[in-house]
Amino acid sequence: MNQLSKLLIIAVFTLIASGQALAEAVVAGPIEGSKFKDFSGTTMNGVPFKLSKFVEKGTVAVVMLRGFPGYQCPVCSTQVAGYMAKSEEFEKHNTPVVFIYPGKVKDLDKRAKEFTSPLEEKVDLPSNFIFVIDNNYKITNLLDLRWNAKNETAYPAAFIIDHKGYIQYLKVSDNHHDRASADEIIEFLEIIH
Repeated sequence: MNQLSKLLIIAVFTLIASGQALAEAVVAGPIEGSKFKDFSGTTMNGVPFKLSKFVEKGTVAVVMLRGFPGYQCPVCSTQVAGYMAKSEEFEKHNTPVVFIYPGKVKDLDKRAKEFTSPLEEKVDLPSNFIFVIDNNYKITNLLDLRWNAKNETAYPAAFIIDHKGYIQYLKVSDNHHDRASADEIIEFLEIIH
């Protein structure tokens, strides 16, 4: 075997191995079609929250934000603003949107209010949009969405949970930008409703 053939074989195996490592690195969170793990917590306004109480009434959208990785994530702000712009569509489908705001800082609820205040300057938070505080990544870890790297908190993710608690749609991102938009979620809601 000549030198060029050996180098090509090594290159192919290297690409295959790195592709498998990359694919394995981004596998996180629940699996489509599986039962979504119920969680409880507190909203940023101090109200007790339990997901199953909403699920038993119908479809629920759950959106995992990056929360507070040391700053307010501008991509999260853009994503939530897109959902707020479509709040009437979510209401039309009787689908509340539960945003999970994770972090490990003192007064995480205040950080969540800081996050929503620029959005609320333009319009009030819709009544069917709920921000759940995830202190110390309790919910993030339960859902296997912890992005355990410097300046990271959780993998951005979105789910549609049916009235029996099963995941009908999911999107988990291994980066800050490739997230489920409100339009993607609404398009799926149009299909299942």
